[in-house]
This record gives sequence, structure tokens and C-alpha cells, in this order.
Amino acid sequence: MNKRILFIILILFSNVYADKDLIQDDYIKLTPEEAIFLKNTKINVITSNTWAPINMYNDSEELSGIAIDFWNLIKSRAEINSTITTSKDWNDVLTKIKNKDADITLGTSFDKNKLAYAKFSTPYISFPIAFATLFDKRFIPDASFLQGQKVAVGENYSSHIILKNEYPTIDFITVKNTHDALKLLSAGEVDAVIDILPVVAHLISKNGYSNLKISGTSKNNIEISFMVRNDYPELIQIINRHISLLTPDDKNKIIREWLTVKFDKRIIDKHMMINIIIIIIALFIFYFFRQRSANIHNEQLEFISNTDALTGLKNRRKIDKILNKIKNKKFSLILMDIDHFKLINDDFGHLIGDEVLKDIAHLLKYNVNQNDIIGRWGGEEFLIICKNTSISEAEKLSYRIKDLIENHDFKVKKITASFGISEANNNLVLKDILSNADRALYKAKENGRNQVVLSVTN
Repeated sequence: MNKRILFIILILFSNVYADKDLIQDDYIKLTPEEAIFLKNTKINVITSNTWAPINMYNDSEELSGIAIDFWNLIKSRAEINSTITTSKDWNDVLTKIKNKDADITLGTSFDKNKLAYAKFSTPYISFPIAFATLFDKRFIPDASFLQGQKVAVGENYSSHIILKNEYPTIDFITVKNTHDALKLLSAGEVDAVIDILPVVAHLISKNGYSNLKISGTSKNNIEISFMVRNDYPELIQIINRHISLLTPDDKNKIIREWLTVKFDKRIIDKHMMINIIIIIIALFIFYFFRQRSANIHNEQLEFISNTDALTGLKNRRKIDKILNKIKNKKFSLILMDIDHFKLINDDFGHLIGDEVLKDIAHLLKYNVNQNDIIGRWGGEEFLIICKNTSISEAEKLSYRIKDLIENHDFKVKKITASFGISEANNNLVLKDILSNADRALYKAKENGRNQVVLSVTN
């Protein structure tokens, strides 16, 4: 009986918390092109098995890991027909994607140098870069303390690409994978090893390196994405939609499976806990619906006054409110302008221009990160508020959107967009942050359009 009641209440609870701006049916609706693509295309997945616990072989010699679990979840929900092949190393994975011998790999991070042959999905999880050292070494506060030292890292790994650009004086020793890097460290042949935190922790524990430890993590987070061959835009669009639908529970369930410590379950009586949860949730839902019925009319009026009628995005009035609410917090702004939009109206008419604006809004809505806020800033300009996001992370998002727009079939002509990015900091008021994004956008247009330009501030 308890399970039955809990099931009913959880259904109600999930409906209560459904985001009014993100209706699930809208996300999983396929365009005709996407439906044809899925029906006619078998996706060839390529992955290494040397990045445990992201991708690895389990004790039964089967592919498993965090990336594999995320792919299996999305593949099942999207009904993607696929096969999977294990590659000898990461460089071979890149070569096969580049040569179109494979269609997608499951665990990597955005790298604009690979945009010539690949597209990147929205990140589905992120982890900090960890520093492993011998057990007797001191704490390492950040990667600058590794300068001048020998640091082993997997060749072309994301942590290698990021840190070698930021700290060129680190003496990187490249190897095939992190397992080989830790062997060098244990033998005293290098000073440190870098990779994302779960990988380093897993390999030290699994291989019994009692003389090694994690001595610190960097300020840099590695965002894990899927990487797809660049002539499969339909696949990226479908995957991004399903990544946007991943709930915190979806993600936590996978992460818990691989990273959490298993405590003694006898400490808490399971049935007692279920009863407590049922009572709390039931009281909360009762209170919520009582309040909601009283406020629903006001909510409808508020929604209309804050929404752009053409695109369904937040209007400038609402965006101004949000900016003033978060002005003292960490965020970045992306100001985007459709290139030569006046010519579209002149050549094809304003009704077609309106359809282009709605298409752009659709692309933005389904391809930004989960916490980003999108608004129509005015005319053909759109503003994206990237909360808790650095300017470099906003740059990655801008490149993804630029690529999507450039390769999207708008039915009338090829359309591109220009991007200006700024970042909030303690020295700037909101007016300056907006002004910096506007100046960067102007520079992007001055440089020839279809550009991403970052604001440079002191």
C-alpha cells in the first residue's frame, strides 16, 4: 500500500515541478528531417575503454561507465538505433570521427579546434581537474604550482588541452591514457598526473597505488559532452533536446552508481523513512495546490506581460528584471544579432522574417544549457544570461550556437549570427556589463560577421 501511495504522490509531485517554460512534449517532438534521419540511420558509436569510470570494461568485459550510462539513457528515450565499437586509444577515436568511419563518441569536452570535423552536444555532466602526486607531497592549491614540473597526461585529453594553453611552462609528458600516467608517477618518473577527479580517484583506488594521493584540484571544470561528426546536425539536435530533459534525479542516479560510498543500510528503517517522505510530500502538495489555485489568474497575466509574443521567449522587460535581480552574482552575457536581417525582410518579406526569428528562438531554446535564460532583446537581437558561468564557458556555448545557426536549413537562404560576450565582475555595474557585450558584438560585425568576440576588461 505504501508503495502505491508513494507512486501516485510522486507523479503529482513531478507535475507540480514541471517547468512552465520547458514542456516535455515540445522537446521530444521531432522535425520531419529528424524523424527521417532516425528511421534511416544506424548510429556507429566509437569509444575507448581506458577512461574509467567514464568509459571502461567491467569485470564481465562489457563496456560500462558514466558516459556509457548517459548514452544508454538518451539512446533509449530517443529510440536511436546504434552499434558501439571499442577503440584502442583516444587518438584513434578522433581519427575515426574525423574520417567519418564513426558517428559519435560519448565522453569528451568542447574544443574549437575540432569544429572542422565535429559538433559538440550540450554538456551533460562536469568535473574538476585533479592533481595526483606521491603520498608525501604537499597540497597543490591550483595548477600554477605545477609549472616547471613533469606532469603526465593522456595525449589530447581535455585536461591536457586546457592546462597546456593556460600554463605553457608545465613540462607535459604525454602518454596513451591515465593508467599509464599513474604508472610513471608511482615509479617516481614524473612529479604529478592530471585528469578529471573521478578518473584519478577510481584508478588510484582500483590499482592499489598506496604511495599516491590526490593533492588538489584546479579551478577548471571539464564539461563532458558527446562529440558527433559534423554532417549529422539532426543527431546533435535530438541529443541536445534529451540532455535538456535530464532531471537532477537522472544525473544523480548515474553518478551515485559510480562515485558514492555505500553506507550500512541497516542504520535507517526503510519503511519508516518511506512513511515520513509520504507525509511530507502529501502536506507540501496540498499546500501548493491551495496556493496555486488562488494565484493562477495573476500568473497568467504576469506570463503575458513578460513574454515576447512572436518568439515565446522572455521579453526585454522580463530580462531587465532578471538582470537586476542577479547583478551582484556570477554570470556572463551573450548578445547575439542575426547578420543582415534587414535583407531577409527586404528580399522575402516580413512574414518570412518573422518565421526566421521563430526558428532562431527555437534553436536557442533547445540548445542552451539548462540554467541559461534567453530573451528577445529587440528586433533581431537576442540576449542569453548564463548564470554561474565564466566568459570562457559562455564562449563555448556561443560557438555551438553559431555552428547550429550556420548549418540550419531556414528554407530561404543561409543565415549566420554574430556574438558579443561579457562577464560580470566586482568592478562593473550592470550598465557596463551590457555595454561590454554590445561593444564586443559591434567588433564581431566589424570583423566580417559570423564571429564570436569576447569583451576585454581590465
